[in-house]
Amino acid sequence: MSSNGSVTKTRNFYIDEPPINTDIETFFTKYASIPVPELREHLLTIRNRAYQNHNYPCLGRWGFLDFSIQQNPIYKEVVEKCKTEGATVIDFGCCLGQDVRQLIYDGVSPNQIRGYDLDPFFIDQGYELFRDGELMKEKKIFSTGDIFDDQFLKTIEPADYVHVGSFIHLFDAETQKDVCKRLTHLSKHAIIGRQAGLLVAGEHPRPTDGKKMMKHSPESFTRMWDEVTNDKWYVEGVTLTKTTIGTIDNEKLIFVVRKRDEK
Repeated sequence: MSSNGSVTKTRNFYIDEPPINTDIETFFTKYASIPVPELREHLLTIRNRAYQNHNYPCLGRWGFLDFSIQQNPIYKEVVEKCKTEGATVIDFGCCLGQDVRQLIYDGVSPNQIRGYDLDPFFIDQGYELFRDGELMKEKKIFSTGDIFDDQFLKTIEPADYVHVGSFIHLFDAETQKDVCKRLTHLSKHAIIGRQAGLLVAGEHPRPTDGKKMMKHSPESFTRMWDEVTNDKWYVEGVTLTKTTIGTIDNEKLIFVVRKRDEK
């Protein structure tokens, strides 16, 4: 590919201006005490710094401002169980930790939430983005860890719910099966999240490095979970949806995977 072609491809995953709306303004004003006139510059500073280190589409497209966990069909259940029954949540592959903050914003105690990411850089940038580093560190909410590190996984106490946003799709088809098996060991009841999807499933080059990533259809996603868990877990719901950030359309699977006999 020519250098011009490379630039064009990169730009397809990059939007200059943050998609600030009333909801985003309200969230950052209330949670992070950032005045609206300062918000644009604050978001640009953090995003540009993060994108310079990792040119992920979710950073270039401002996907971390989408707060995907609240779009899940059982999000209200998760919040209610946390508030009334002391349920716990793990956000695995949490990136900047936006979904952890959404839970806290909606009234879940920080003591019931844990976030894990491979790269400590993202955790640190999350502290800067949400201006809550002191609280997060005091509560020891965030930690680094590798989903493929067996010894690390043994140290994690399973949570009632595990959230995985923009994570499973990073891997090829066979590796995804291994990832899903590992996630079931971290969850007592349900695994929820979203990932890149397509109407016709298939492996595609990953935009950051060209390695293969599997984009599932609802049908192939369901088959994968049936296979890797021997029907001990089942896909309760999976929807292919299209969202638009700026002028770019994204096809996403929003899913709920439930342990058998769980309601």
